[in-house]
Amino acid sequence: MMNTCCISVLLSAAMAERNTQIPPETPLPSCPERSIGLSLPVPINARLDLLVELAEQAGERTSRKEIVATCILGAPDTADELVRWLRIYRRSSADSTATSGAKLEDVLELRPLRPGRRPRRWRYQTPPA
Repeated sequence: MMNTCCISVLLSAAMAERNTQIPPETPLPSCPERSIGLSLPVPINARLDLLVELAEQAGERTSRKEIVATCILGAPDTADELVRWLRIYRRSSADSTATSGAKLEDVLELRPLRPGRRPRRWRYQTPPA
């Protein structure tokens, strides 16, 4: 059972978060985070892994979270363009998700995945300088 001291500390922390503001010059990767729960179509999930691998093959260490954040930041901020992107997504087929150089089965295969970090093929090779 939680004592009143713990409850007041938790409430103070929640109120402090509500009443503070992120300084405008704060780099996005340094900003406080909020968790979002997402379930993605299997081919989109596989494409996300392929995009991480693509960036890492180019020598850029990254993560699925960073790729998703980059896509959100780069998304259109006008209604017309956003609706155009949504319609493209809704009309796209599963085979449109492969990246260049990837095998189609890499995005279409239903593989059981364990929770946690994804294995990265480039770690077993020398990345480009």
